This record gives sequence, C-alpha cells and structure tokens, in this order.
Amino acid sequence: MTPADRREQLLDAVLRVIATRGVGKVSIDAVAKEAGVTRPVVYKLFDDSNALLRASLVREERRATEQYLAAFPSAAAGRALPELVAELYAGLLLTFERSPDLWRAVFELSDSTTTVFRARLERGRAAAAGRIERMLTEHPDADVEDPSLAARMVFAVIVESGRLLLAEDDRYPRERLIASADRIAALVGGTTPA
Repeated sequence: MTPADRREQLLDAVLRVIATRGVGKVSIDAVAKEAGVTRPVVYKLFDDSNALLRASLVREERRATEQYLAAFPSAAAGRALPELVAELYAGLLLTFERSPDLWRAVFELSDSTTTVFRARLERGRAAAAGRIERMLTEHPDADVEDPSLAARMVFAVIVESGRLLLAEDDRYPRERLIASADRIAALVGGTTPA
C-alpha cells in the first residue's frame, strides 16, 4: 500500500473511532486496531494521536464543506425562496445519510471541549450560516426581515435534524423530517409549494 493510501486508511479509521466511540477515544492503539494494522504502521505516518486528530480534522472539514456546498440548490428563476430552503433541508438530510460517519463526527466534535476543534467548527458554522444568509438575501424575491437570524435558525434546525436522523433514525427517518419542511420554510416567510 502506498503511503498516501495508508494515510487515507488510517484517517478513515480515525473517523470511525470518533463516530462510534467519541473524539476522546482516538489513540494510536485505537486507530491501529480499527484499521487492522500494528502501531508501528501508524507511527510511520503520524507522530502521535494529536497528529492523527489534526490530519483528520483537516480532511473531514474539507469533505464536510464540499458536501454541504453541493447540497445547495441552484437558484433557478421562478423558484420561490421557501422552496429552495426546503430543497436545501432535504438535500442535507440525504447528505447526512450518505456519509453518516463524517457527519456523526462533525456533530460529536461540535460538542467537544477541545478549544481548537470548537473554534474551527464555529468558523465552519458561521460560514455555513453565511451561505444560507446569502441564499436568503440574493434571491430575487427575498423579503426576509432578519436574514442573519433566519439563516442561523435554519442552520440550527438542519443540524438538529441531522443529529436526530443519525442518532435515532428509527424515530426520526428522513421522510418524517422532510414532511416537516414547511416549518423550515416558514422561517423565511412562506410555505413550501404543495
């Protein structure tokens, strides 16, 4: 296996450890066991568990950002803003389902007490809410009274919906969450089309 492939294998293992056991359980030993390799294999590429976590954070932040941005609907002419918000909501729920380990880790890290992770995630949250705010303000028919607050509220509902979907999918399946998309649309001043 090439060093680049091994690195990806180990970072995949870090992600699985975070998603299933929590960020506090990431160690050279845990990652080696999860990847099915020995500790010296891990040490060839990473000095310690902090290096593993830093590399994982960089990779997963990039992946999460790419997936998040890909979920945004195109602002096609004639589409109502509430419809676009509902489509974003549904698209992100599908994204969470397609990459559950990544998003479980994102949600886990958002609750982390690690200052560096929390600061980085807060920058990501602000950027994510900012992208929603731009969608709310740049739409030709935009008439949202407080787009900054509405964007933060939509983002908060999306995050909590993602947590529910990934943690309790039997109680909160994607279909049930999407059925309530009109409540999300109401945050931007309308209802979804029938």
